[in-house]
Amino acid sequence: MNSASQDFPHHLAVLRERMLHPTDYELAVNYFLEEFAGDAAFVRASDREPMPHLVAVLDKVVSKALGRSVKLEGALVSYLREHRFVHGNARADGRVVLFFYFQDADTGLVMIIPGIRGQGDMARFHLTGGLPDPQQN
Repeated sequence: MNSASQDFPHHLAVLRERMLHPTDYELAVNYFLEEFAGDAAFVRASDREPMPHLVAVLDKVVSKALGRSVKLEGALVSYLREHRFVHGNARADGRVVLFFYFQDADTGLVMIIPGIRGQGDMARFHLTGGLPDPQQN
């Protein structure tokens, strides 16, 4: 549990595979929470990056999930550069928003807690054209 930093390639591969499941995104959410969320070395290995393009997309994804326009507040975006993996958290409409994004797959997952329909809602997303290189912003 909370051991992602012990073998990033393995744990990221498992997370990516679960995220790409056609319908059961909960597999990825549970894995992320179990293996990544409490791993202090994982957090330290990631660089904080503002990534406004990603935050703007997340505003739209979260707004659609909640059924009304909202803006993310206090977005903390972190980048595990070597593995091209972005992760972070924010608040929106009094809810916690957790997210991660694989640049190579141009696919991410957002979790909204509590959700509208239950304990949490999940949505998979893609970025048209991917993320701009944060080192060139």
